[in-house]
Amino acid sequence: MQLINWIKKLYFWAEKIWFGLPLKIRFLLVGGFNTVFSYLLLNLLNFIFSEYLPYSKSIIANIALFLQYVICINLSFITMRYYVFQSHGIWKKEYVRAWCVYLFIYAVNAPIISGLIVIFDWPLWLAQGVYLIISTILTFLLHKYFSFRKQ
Repeated sequence: MQLINWIKKLYFWAEKIWFGLPLKIRFLLVGGFNTVFSYLLLNLLNFIFSEYLPYSKSIIANIALFLQYVICINLSFITMRYYVFQSHGIWKKEYVRAWCVYLFIYAVNAPIISGLIVIFDWPLWLAQGVYLIISTILTFLLHKYFSFRKQ
């Protein structure tokens, strides 16, 4: 029981320090974690599908991208909602708005990586890496002013 109390105290201490950080720093740290996880998952899925699916590089990349978005949107929603924006709004509305943001990001992402793969013969890891610069800024703005805006 003492161990549990010690862990709780440690967590609340860390949380106090965490929420003392500026919003943009929290966004970069949480977003960085989410981005690295998503990027690694995308490349893992692409590698696996490339071995087993008889499609072009662009189609395989888009299948991997779609699955990666479906998996990672939920992780991103939870971490952004609590650890970045400290939202206390109605979670169902925020969840739908966050999905809208990520669907928009996906709608921009898919044609860009397809074009870079088909036209310039870039590997997926490079095409998505370049796109991450655009999406990071776009995601912050859309979450701040749409998904988790203050009521």
